[in-house]
Amino acid sequence: MNSREVRTSTLLAYGLPGLAAALPIIPVAILLPTWYARDLGLGFVLTGSVLALARLLDFISDPIVGVLVDRIGWRGLHYKFWTVIGAALAAPGLLLLAFPPQPASALALGTGAVLLFSGWTAFMIPYTAWGAELSRDRNTRSLITASREVAGLIGMLVALAVPAWLVIRFGDEAPPAMVVLAGVAFVVGIPALFALLRWVPEPTRRERRVTAGWRDLIDLLRVGDCRRMLICWLLNGIANGLPAVLFPLVVSDFLQLGETQFYFLLVVYFASAIAVTPAWLVIARRRGKSAAWSLAIAVNMVVFAQVLWLGPQSASWFFAICLLSGATLGADLALPPSIQADIMESDRVKSGLQRTATGFALWSMATKLALAIAVALAFVVGGMGPSGSSVVIGSGRLLSLYVIVPVLLKGAVYVLLRRGSLSVDLESMTQRPQAAAK
Repeated sequence: MNSREVRTSTLLAYGLPGLAAALPIIPVAILLPTWYARDLGLGFVLTGSVLALARLLDFISDPIVGVLVDRIGWRGLHYKFWTVIGAALAAPGLLLLAFPPQPASALALGTGAVLLFSGWTAFMIPYTAWGAELSRDRNTRSLITASREVAGLIGMLVALAVPAWLVIRFGDEAPPAMVVLAGVAFVVGIPALFALLRWVPEPTRRERRVTAGWRDLIDLLRVGDCRRMLICWLLNGIANGLPAVLFPLVVSDFLQLGETQFYFLLVVYFASAIAVTPAWLVIARRRGKSAAWSLAIAVNMVVFAQVLWLGPQSASWFFAICLLSGATLGADLALPPSIQADIMESDRVKSGLQRTATGFALWSMATKLALAIAVALAFVVGGMGPSGSSVVIGSGRLLSLYVIVPVLLKGAVYVLLRRGSLSVDLESMTQRPQAAAK
């Protein structure tokens, strides 16, 4: 099977919900913690604790959702059925977070976060598993994954452009970005969900057993490639989550840049990722996906470490760092899920079992755990004062959490990837000469 067997219209219809799902990511992951902690008065420690707890509770829902998606469907439809349920749960959670009762409370923050995170899980696990089964060709899987992740990056750019326009247009009187972006997410999300359900076919289940059980979670962890990728994904998720959560504080408190520059830096970062993603797909096709990902990680480590030499007087160099580190983001987003899709395809062939959603539930668990650890490190460890009250994070501690810890974690991922190619990459490499000979 080659990429021509997946129509362009199918790629677009599959990728479009990725744009809608990405619209709340920046508000929730980057803007919401600081908004609640500083502007709404909850404090860094309380905000960080509530969000970390919500992430950990959501962590429990991942294996449940994964097994249910593989086990339960409606009229033979599993992925379409559960994406609708997930969207229906996430919508009220986003509304509650964007329009909190006054004064804002930890209960409202926690309830909205649990609803949003749980609904997002019920949507994203079947959505990613669905994409993993749209094609059985390794390179086409990367293209499918890239369509989803690039659409997500575009969604993030929209999520950045709207608040930036509000600041330029209204200045200090601009409405909270969280409120406006929640409305945009609904406007984009409804037609995107319709397109996904209408024009993307659900793969036919041909394996011997189409239902999954709790034992499959343990069995998948015994698959060497799956276990290794989960560890890499977890460490890489923490390394990415810490800078994301601390980015507003680094820009405003450490580099002393304004709000307009804050949004411009994020636009540069994500636009660079979109532009360079096709190059990473080419490298992955020629050298293997894990080799391409490890190269991106190495570049990111070298570039990101340069933040240590910056300060308010040299803040202009931070634009170049955002541009170059953003160029590696496409590999970070597109290649690991494609590798996981290869692993699940190999598992289906060897075991004869349909447990793709269960496998991506493990993947989602690693993502949620990484975000919970990142938030806890950033706001609880980083923001805890001597008396236990929330204070402004000192520059030394801020740089350690923003730069040093992520670089060390990325280094660990690089070592794990370079210890030897994944077996699915080895199979891909050995198949190319045979295909060429034919």
